[in-house]
Amino acid sequence: MRPPERWPLHPAPAETESLSSWLRRIAASYGLHSYELLEHELGQRELSDPELDLDPPTHLLEELAKRTGLDQHRVDAMTMAGWVPWLFDSLIPAPGAYETYVHQLSVLLPPKRRNIYAPRKWLPWLPGTGARRGCPDCLESSPTVLLFWQLPVIASCPVHGRRLETYEGRPADYILWATPAHDRRALPESLSLMDRRTWQAITTGSVDLPRYPVHAGIWFRLLRTLLDELTTAQGRYGRQLDDVRRVWEHCGHPFRAGLYSWQPFETLHWTAQQQLLEAAAVAMELIEAGSLTARGTSAHLLRPEPSSNIGDGTRPAPLTETADAQEKPTPDVLWKRALDSLGAAIAAAKEDPIVAKQLFDVARYGLRNEESVRALRETFVELQIPLDFLSQTNDQHPFA
Repeated sequence: MRPPERWPLHPAPAETESLSSWLRRIAASYGLHSYELLEHELGQRELSDPELDLDPPTHLLEELAKRTGLDQHRVDAMTMAGWVPWLFDSLIPAPGAYETYVHQLSVLLPPKRRNIYAPRKWLPWLPGTGARRGCPDCLESSPTVLLFWQLPVIASCPVHGRRLETYEGRPADYILWATPAHDRRALPESLSLMDRRTWQAITTGSVDLPRYPVHAGIWFRLLRTLLDELTTAQGRYGRQLDDVRRVWEHCGHPFRAGLYSWQPFETLHWTAQQQLLEAAAVAMELIEAGSLTARGTSAHLLRPEPSSNIGDGTRPAPLTETADAQEKPTPDVLWKRALDSLGAAIAAAKEDPIVAKQLFDVARYGLRNEESVRALRETFVELQIPLDFLSQTNDQHPFA
């Protein structure tokens, strides 16, 4: 049996291009439609763009890798299924999926302050409607459609610094933009920064936050957590209500994007989703600036490292005995500081693989046998620090 022949013409996929877009461009190289390429070259029934981009048959992806000489991981990454478990825990809805994905972290509110919702058949980031979104500048120069334009995880183009707009039609054939060029709103800097971080997560596998870099999976869940907190019922905010109102006033949108009752972010209209993304960006900006109270266990990720005073090299003037006695902390104060620092490190290690690995390395110092290391791992389990974090810090981005 002869192996499948390599296609002589197969344009290279753009970074994060969707599978449907890539197949359309390959087919155009031969003067075909993508459904004709699927049927006559690959023996595959016609698949819609959403079917191709979500979770197409495995044998189709394998065949495409053979016909184009492309790495199998690169082909997989053009589909949503290729982003499990980084962006999605699974593409199969499961009980408790919302709580697992959205309520593990907390930013604005303490963990117990929010209502625990359990929407049925919920998947993160997958929109309820099939609206087409894209960057006008990108599509003006190329018919390439990116996979992440389809998800409300990003609202602007990091390359051209402009909002994604909805359109009808199909690139290379015709496009009818929903918003005329003269009516398009400017892109706030806070939203631009947040989207650049999301793009960094997509393309490199990690995000540089003010405190330290975090894994892309942490970033996607951190952002989805903040979106959930911004739609929490008003009565749950308590003393933080004024702070949350200030976020919405700062971005100029109605409180909770005008929602009267709670709905999952994914089911909202794109207009409301944009307003929530803008509010999340403003909240991150204010937290980083230290002007917004954030009581969640993950809020420290958005705050910069505390500044440390570095001397200019001159010897300080000697303290008097009285001043020295007043400023020297007591053993009880020192012990409390140590416990507070340890508690903060444990809380951060539950959410961040880098912190978990650093804490494990410090705790392992001086342990000389495997039994002691095993006991340390059991302690991490008791503290609810995931042991798989200890092996994640050296992982490479599978799609880079």
